[in-house]
Amino acid sequence: MEFDYILAMDMENLSRMQARCPAEHAHKIGLFLEYSKNFLEREVPDPYYGGGDGFERVLDMVEDAGQGLLAHLMREQKLK
Repeated sequence: MEFDYILAMDMENLSRMQARCPAEHAHKIGLFLEYSKNFLEREVPDPYYGGGDGFERVLDMVEDAGQGLLAHLMREQKLK
């Protein structure tokens, strides 16, 4: 199976993926929040430790980055 994107939610998982990835596929690995337009954070935090608002904040981050990724894919594939 082939993948064009392999996205990690945090630096620990990103580092693990990079360590196992063949060099010719390293360009496919990145952080999910690189596609976020409204959050400056690079990592998606564990919502369990964010109190009552933790889950809402993580959901907002994931939705934002998901929309950014979709926009990127549409531009890359020249889709409307």
